[in-house]
Amino acid sequence: MVMEKVDLSNWIMFSDRHNSENYNSPDGKWMLKLGFPGFCSTKEELLREQAICRKVFSLGIPTPQVGEIVEQNGRLGMIYERITGKRSISRCIGEEPEKLEYYIKIFAENCKMLHSTACVPGDFENVEKKYLRFLEKSRLVTGDIAEYARKLIDNTPVKITCLHGDLQTGNLIINDKHAFFIDLGEFAYGNPLYDLGCYYYFCHYLPDDYLMDAHYMNASTMRKCWDAFAKYYFNADSPEKLSDVDARVKPYVLFPILDFEHLLSESENIKYLEKNFQAAKKDLGF
Repeated sequence: MVMEKVDLSNWIMFSDRHNSENYNSPDGKWMLKLGFPGFCSTKEELLREQAICRKVFSLGIPTPQVGEIVEQNGRLGMIYERITGKRSISRCIGEEPEKLEYYIKIFAENCKMLHSTACVPGDFENVEKKYLRFLEKSRLVTGDIAEYARKLIDNTPVKITCLHGDLQTGNLIINDKHAFFIDLGEFAYGNPLYDLGCYYYFCHYLPDDYLMDAHYMNASTMRKCWDAFAKYYFNADSPEKLSDVDARVKPYVLFPILDFEHLLSESENIKYLEKNFQAAKKDLGF
């Protein structure tokens, strides 16, 4: 489906989220994710994501096929294969909170599958090199906390497993038969601790208003999600084991902060990120 510009008059909007509008094509075979101003990627960024999605698909990792990059009134978006009957894990839990453990188990099992899949170096970015580059440019993570992050990278065992790069329950969608990873623009390879730090960040440092808008859950429910995830991913089935997992993963919250600092362009979003960063610094003893 080759398109440069798209006429949305026959497309059907099915969601209007915090960072994008999402539409289904007239024939029902495709969907369009169209970014809002301030959240729109550049064409170069979308081309990179498009190439990543196609490589991930070729590895056998379940993800929708990706189509073309399109423009609509100066806004850029990407076309994807439409997965019928799909809901994100976040939405499933928001709509059926009594089944939280059931859905988190699905999420944990798919994360373990992803993190046991080897990547060929060169096909994807090395996560350690990415974060060392971001640390050089960061205006947020500086001084002692930046040195702490560099030492953490140095001391983290090197692995070449697949990483989602933005690991959270909004980025796994399911229907009655299958699960699919989506939003693969930050896909990389390295130690799974970097991915797990991202999910820990989402579950512990974001406020209710953002979480309800983006993830259909409040902060309290997100913390319950983390505890259930730790049980199924790490076999942390006791308070002592959960405490050990938390201590191991928590330092890696610095890296999604670096990611968001790099990605966000609006000053208000940076101020919002700074509040989360201050809370993380306090938790890490800085």
